[in-house]
Amino acid sequence: MAHKREPGSLYVVATPIGNLGDITLRALEVFKEVDLVLCESSKETKSLFHKLGITTSVLALYKDHSETPYANVLDQLKQGKSMALVSDAGTPGVSDPGSQMVRIARENGIPIVPVPGASALTALLSVSGFQVNPTLFLGFLSEKPSKKRRELEKARETEGLIVFYESVHKLPRLYPLLEELYPDTEVLVGRELTKSFEEVVYYANPRELAEKPPNAKGEFVFLLNHRKKSLKGNSDSSDM
Repeated sequence: MAHKREPGSLYVVATPIGNLGDITLRALEVFKEVDLVLCESSKETKSLFHKLGITTSVLALYKDHSETPYANVLDQLKQGKSMALVSDAGTPGVSDPGSQMVRIARENGIPIVPVPGASALTALLSVSGFQVNPTLFLGFLSEKPSKKRRELEKARETEGLIVFYESVHKLPRLYPLLEELYPDTEVLVGRELTKSFEEVVYYANPRELAEKPPNAKGEFVFLLNHRKKSLKGNSDSSDM
């Protein structure tokens, strides 16, 4: 069902994380009808729009990795222009730039409309086979080793699923940490989700992961099944 464009609204639109076919019909409709698309990188967004046949103008919103919006963006929204907010891939504000733009728009009374789509988080959860309540999402772990350790130590207080993203060049430091902090925890690794070389690999524990890790190329999502009953070998199905 078509969603009528509302003047002066900011649409937060998810874009494909790898597979172009994951673009939604609603996203295409929004892109065609808004006055301007605010993006993370004009080069990436123009490339995506070329493939999709979208001709709407784009404006790179961030400079030097900051999240400071251009001064005239709010004025245009207040004047009734509608805009879409996108990141290079995925959902703005979910481990991608965008939260500050949304917050400032809300503070200024701008209607904000979510337009959901592909997500590495939900993609891995959907194929885990684990009971997902509760799930603790950590986003990208810290770049600093000491803070990363504290994040993973704190997450142990949650009895449930723990999901996080990790940069490929940080994997060698991650595996020993998982062996130390989560020695008996099941691990599901998603690599290059939705892309041509997609992999979803199950490991009974971090030791197996360290002994036979996935190919260290691409983008990674990790899921830890940190449940006491799981550690005892019981099934999650009893909670379904």
